[in-house]
Amino acid sequence: MEWKLKEICKETDHRFLNFYTLHYEVGEEKKPYAYFLASRRELDNLLVSTGDIHRADGVLVVALKEEPEPSVLVVEVFRPAMGRKVLEFPAGISDPLDQSPFDTARRETKEETGFTLLDPVLLCPPSPTSSGLSDELVAIVMGKVVEAGESALEPFEDISSYFLPIKDIPAFLNDPECLMALNTRLVFHLLVEKYQK
Repeated sequence: MEWKLKEICKETDHRFLNFYTLHYEVGEEKKPYAYFLASRRELDNLLVSTGDIHRADGVLVVALKEEPEPSVLVVEVFRPAMGRKVLEFPAGISDPLDQSPFDTARRETKEETGFTLLDPVLLCPPSPTSSGLSDELVAIVMGKVVEAGESALEPFEDISSYFLPIKDIPAFLNDPECLMALNTRLVFHLLVEKYQK
């Protein structure tokens, strides 16, 4: 089936996220089809137009420490869309000056938790977070943390951070009242498997 993009209409004008309507012609009959998209990008930079799948819109940071026991840095963030706090990893949106996901990861870890991220490696390249809803691409970066300092939260960021011992992760995974991001849940499984060996 052939999909031909005919027009993109920007429906909202907000700072961090906007709503677009994508107008397609589909199939040999060229049937009109309207698709709705939420994006952090501006009209001239939408993924559907540029095709650039290599620049991350944001990052998720898996920050580890080994002493006194293997632990991972997590954050509890009030998410207005959920109406409650969600267990996640430090994360954030890439700035135009960030040259790589590592730049974003270092900056966001420092801003949200006060910790310095060292030796970052790419655990997951820029990948869709919800391809049925958005063109957002997020990379997952893993590293070590040192030097606790002051966080630099925005006025309406409600974030608390702490180290979760990896041995305690299964209890969080099995707690039906613990709401966590899907990517957090998946990385938790990866960490439990890695450290149980």
